[in-house]
Formats: sequence, C-alpha cells, structure tokens
Amino acid sequence: MEEKYSDIIKKQSKTLINKLSEKGYKISFAESVTGGLLVSSLTKVSGASKVLDMSYVVYSNNAKLNVLGVSEQTIKNHSVYSEEVVREMLLGLKNKTSAEVLIAVSGIAGPLVFDNHEVGETYIGIMVGNNVEINKKVFSGSREIIQYKITEFTFSKIIEKL
Repeated sequence: MEEKYSDIIKKQSKTLINKLSEKGYKISFAESVTGGLLVSSLTKVSGASKVLDMSYVVYSNNAKLNVLGVSEQTIKNHSVYSEEVVREMLLGLKNKTSAEVLIAVSGIAGPLVFDNHEVGETYIGIMVGNNVEINKKVFSGSREIIQYKITEFTFSKIIEKL
C-alpha cells in the first residue's frame, strides 16, 4: 500500500516542480501533521532546488507560536486542529518567505484523539499570491497512510490551482 502512495506522490512531485518552474514560482511549506513529508517528497525529485524556498516543520504548538506567530488565543479558542490556526500558519509563513505558493497543514494522524476531533481530521491551507483556500478533510488508515493521503491530496490541490 505504501509503495502505491509513494509512486503517486513521486509523479505528483515531478508535475508540481514542472508547473512551478514554468511559472517561475517558489513554494514554501509549514507542516505539522505531515512532519516534513511534503517538502521531502519534493526534494526527492531533480529540479526541486529551482522551486523550493524555505519550509518549517512546526509540529508542536510552541513551534507554531514562536516560528510562525500563531496566536495562543487562536489555539485556545479554536484548537490547533482548525481552519483558523492553518490560516495563521499561512500568514506567518508569508512573513518569512517570498515564495508565491504557500502551504500549511495541521491535523491528527492518530491513534489518539483530542477533544472533539477525529483521527485523520486535517486542515490544509494553500495560498497562491493572495488567494487562500483551506480544505478540511478526514483521512483514514494508519498514521503513515494518513500522512501519505494528506500529501497526495495537497499536491493534487496545488497542481489544480496552478
């Protein structure tokens, strides 16, 4: 199963790099639930250095607060697994980079569940220029499969937007 996802993601990575290159765009990531899988998937493909700017793995709440400037109040009011937090992650990333394409992801890979959330619940923010789209999805499977599914979905959405 894992091989199926890695093959799909590798193909998507090549397509994404080509599309970004054609447009002369750079991309940056702020990853929580995927733990760097998005950016590492791109770096496995030749040409990534032309399109990849800077990226952050902001797995802990502290990292989201200190690196990206996410508001403690936003986390308290909406939870770290929310559209509001992902929106602030995108804005924090925008302040750190000049990339035209910004991605922020936060969610629960499981197996533990927190508050009123479910395993696989994920918020994916994509900003191209000033255009922001935030998707809420619920993915199923093991932690690893959920991370692969998030990556596959995210790359397909970015490709679609470009």
